[in-house]
Amino acid sequence: MKKTIQQASIEKWFFLLVAAVVLYLFWSIIQPFAILIITAGIAAVALVPLDQFFFKIVKQRKLSAIMTSLGMFLVIIIPLILILLLIAKQATELIQLSLGEQGWLTTFNLTDHKIYQLLPVYVQEQILSIDLQTVGLNVAQWIIDNIGGLFSSTSRFLLNIFLFFIALYYLLVDRKKLHIEILALSPFDNEVDAKIIHRIASTIRHVVFGILVLAIIQGLFAGIGMTIFGVPGSVIWGAFTIIAALVPLVGSALVLVPAVIYLFMIGNVGSAIGLALWAALVVGLSDNIVAPYLIKGTTHMHMFLVLISILGGIQIFGSIGFIIGPTILAAFLVVIDLYKSGILKDGQWS
Repeated sequence: MKKTIQQASIEKWFFLLVAAVVLYLFWSIIQPFAILIITAGIAAVALVPLDQFFFKIVKQRKLSAIMTSLGMFLVIIIPLILILLLIAKQATELIQLSLGEQGWLTTFNLTDHKIYQLLPVYVQEQILSIDLQTVGLNVAQWIIDNIGGLFSSTSRFLLNIFLFFIALYYLLVDRKKLHIEILALSPFDNEVDAKIIHRIASTIRHVVFGILVLAIIQGLFAGIGMTIFGVPGSVIWGAFTIIAALVPLVGSALVLVPAVIYLFMIGNVGSAIGLALWAALVVGLSDNIVAPYLIKGTTHMHMFLVLISILGGIQIFGSIGFIIGPTILAAFLVVIDLYKSGILKDGQWS
């Protein structure tokens, strides 16, 4: 029997109501793990080239996914956990070293140094208005609170690590099936869908490999240099160098120059010169040598936008926002780019 317009309308709205309820319930179930799944998705997109490399060797999709996931665990996750624990340890030591009764922030008086006398009066007034003890305590306490929070519940932390790698594994194994499902659900032509997916994937890889990995490499070299030449809390300052490396124009110098000045002021002239040379020859040249290999074939993103997206991502999503923030920026830029190049004409995507 032929349906009336009213019956068809009722069925449509009933289906939409049921779909909305089911989607809400489904979201309620996965919401606690949404950030984890998104992060695994970003990692899967970034690691596709590595997975393809392993697949060419072993010729088995599941085995290549296991090798890729295991490689990420050994090369990234374990060192990251160790570094975070070391940062928390050094932050505690810095509080004791710098803010105790004999700590250098307590006894240090910049006005005794000749360099202070060379500064303009306005700059001298601004320096005197800064309470170094309060600033140092706040920074160190923030580091301890945020990193300690990651390990506050060991069972929860281990569960998240386990679920992350399970999600990463299946996303790598089933990525072609997911690609087909996305194409089937999208209202756009397959050509447009392919363009969107390619640009988002390319931009994510640029963010992960062309920007974040390069910043991490600079932070690693900076931390090694500060350890060699005796800067207290070298691992912490190496971590700050990762963020500083994303700042346009100044980059890692934002951390390394004050470190060199600090060594000069405490009388370690040889160490100061050594760190300055290390910063120029090792940290600086790493940008010119490593960057071309990491950024090759990826979509360019402005460093300032990446910096803002990282800081905003960390503020909203916590420490994992370091990855999620730039990824959201990548998707936003792809949408803007497609809007500029794919304006609808006569109902068709040009």
